Amino acid sequence: MLFLDIETQNDWVNGDSFKIKDLKISFVGVINGDTGEELGFWEKELDSLGELLRKGDTVVHYNGFTFDMPVLANYLGDSITDIPQIDLMVAAYKTIGFRPKLEDLAMATLGHGKNGSGADAVKYWAAGDTNSLQKLRDYCIQDVRVTKELYEFGEEEGYIKYYDRNGFVTEVQIDWSTGEKITEKTNVDVISLF
Repeated sequence: MLFLDIETQNDWVNGDSFKIKDLKISFVGVINGDTGEELGFWEKELDSLGELLRKGDTVVHYNGFTFDMPVLANYLGDSITDIPQIDLMVAAYKTIGFRPKLEDLAMATLGHGKNGSGADAVKYWAAGDTNSLQKLRDYCIQDVRVTKELYEFGEEEGYIKYYDRNGFVTEVQIDWSTGEKITEKTNVDVISLF
C-alpha cells in the first residue's frame, strides 16, 4: 500500500474554471505503508514514480480521484488512474454526507493536522530557492503522513471524528473500502464514487 499526495507549480484556479490539464506538478510525496519509507519525486523524476505506483498494491490518497491522479495522468498517461485506489475523502463523504477537509478530519481525529496549505506550496515553488523547496517537500510529506495516520486510525479503531456543520466534534464509524476504486484486473466492478 502506498500513500500519496501531490503539489502543483501553479494554482488550480484559472479564472472561474478548474482545468486539470493546465496543472503542472512540483512535488509528489509517497509513503510505503509496509516499510514506512518516505519518498519524494520532483517533476523531472515522475517516470520513477510511475514505475513505483504500477508495482504497488493500492494507492491511498485524499481527494485523489478528482485531483492527484488526474494531474498525474497529465504526465504518466490515463492508465495511471486505473491503479487500485482508496480515496479517504470519498469514504468520508459517503459516511457523513459532506466533503470535509483533510485538516479538519485530522484535527478532530488525531489532534494534529497539516503544516500549511496548497497555496503555500505554490509560493514555495515560485520562490525556487533551496530553503523554499525544502519547505515544499516538508509540507507535502506532512500531508502524506496525515493521510496515512488517518487511514490507519480508521482501520484500527473503526471510526473517525469530524467537525459537524455546527462545529462540534462528532464520532462516526468508518469503512475506508467505501472510497475504493477497483480495477478491472481484479474482476470486480468499480465502486461508484458518489
